Amino acid sequence: MIDVAQLPEIHPVLCYTTKGDTVTLEAIKNLIDKDARKHGVPVAFAFDEIKSGSAATPVIEDCLVVYHPEHRHDYISIVFRIRRVGDTAYIMKNEYGSSPRMTHTDMLSEAAKLRNPLRQIVEEDKELEAEKRYYLALRSIFEYVKC
Repeated sequence: MIDVAQLPEIHPVLCYTTKGDTVTLEAIKNLIDKDARKHGVPVAFAFDEIKSGSAATPVIEDCLVVYHPEHRHDYISIVFRIRRVGDTAYIMKNEYGSSPRMTHTDMLSEAAKLRNPLRQIVEEDKELEAEKRYYLALRSIFEYVKC
C-alpha cells in the first residue's frame, strides 16, 4: 500500500471527461501499454492502493503504477489514480519512489531538458542519461493518454 504523502504531484489533472464511468485504471493501462509497445518503450504495471486520511478514518483508493520492468526500485515510477465527482472523472498522475541518480522532483520535466553535449560521458552519466531518456519516452507516451 502506498501512502499519499509519498506521491508528489507532477500534473494535478491529466484530463477529465463527463463520461466518468468509462474511465478506468484498466483502460489507462491498455492505452499506455499499446503506445509503449508501438514505440518500443519497456513498461510494466502493478495495481495498488493509496492510503490517505487519518489512522482512525483512512481513505483507500485504487491506483495504477507504471514502472520500468528492469528498474522497479531504482527508477521513479508513475502512479495514476482517478477521482470521480458526479459524472466527471479526473485522472491524476504522481511520481512514486526514488532514484539514486535523479534528485529533481518532476522527472518528466527534467527529462525534457536532456541534451547530448559533445563531451566524453563517464559511466555514471550514461546511467543518468539512460534514465532521463526513459522518462522522456514515458512523457511522450502519456501525451497520448486521452479520455
